[in-house]
Amino acid sequence: MFTTPLPANSTQSALSEGKLRYGLPLRVLHWLTALCMFVVIPLAWYMTELDRHNPAREGWFNLHKSIGLTVLLLTLIRVFTRLSNAPTPLPESIPSFERTLAHIGHGLLYVILIAMPVSGYLNSYGAGHAVNWFWLFRVPAVVPESHWLAHLGGQIHALLAWATYALIVGHLLAVLYHQLIQRVDLLARMTLRTGVTKGSQR
Repeated sequence: MFTTPLPANSTQSALSEGKLRYGLPLRVLHWLTALCMFVVIPLAWYMTELDRHNPAREGWFNLHKSIGLTVLLLTLIRVFTRLSNAPTPLPESIPSFERTLAHIGHGLLYVILIAMPVSGYLNSYGAGHAVNWFWLFRVPAVVPESHWLAHLGGQIHALLAWATYALIVGHLLAVLYHQLIQRVDLLARMTLRTGVTKGSQR
C-alpha cells in the first residue's frame, strides 16, 4: 500500500507533531524485535557448533527457541498494531521507486519474522522436542510429532536463515543510505528524538 504524500505546506513541525514518526508502541516493538534478532542470530551460530554431547547444548537451544517465539509474538502484535492504525507516511523527498522498495522490504521482513519462528517450532515439536519458554512454562504443542514435519520445518528454517541475513543487511544499508547520502533522517521516525528530514519542507 502506498502512502499519501504530505501537503505541500508541510514543514519540519510535521515530524515533531508525530505525522512522520511511528507511534510509541510500534517504536518499542521495533527495537525489542531488533534486540531479539541481534541476540538470536549469533546464538544460532554458536549453539550449532557445540558438540552434541555437550551438556550445555540443550540449554542454548532452548534459549534460542524461547527468543524465536518471542520474536513471533512481538511481530504478530506489530502487525495487529499497524493494521489498527493509519500508515505512517514517508517524507516527500523519498522517490516513489524507493517507497515501493521500502514497502516490499518491510513486507518481506514481516513474513520472515513470522515464518522463521513457525518453521523452527515445526522442526522442534515435530521431532518431539518441547520448548520451555525461558524456563518459565512449557509451550503447548499444536502439531503432532512427525519426522516428516520436523524435516520440513528444519529445511525451511535453514533456507530462510539466509533470506533473514540478506533482509537485515539490506534494511541496515537502506537506513545508512538515507541518513548519510540522502540526508533524510529516517532514524528519527523510530527513536524518541526529533530530527530534520530533508525534503519534508517546501
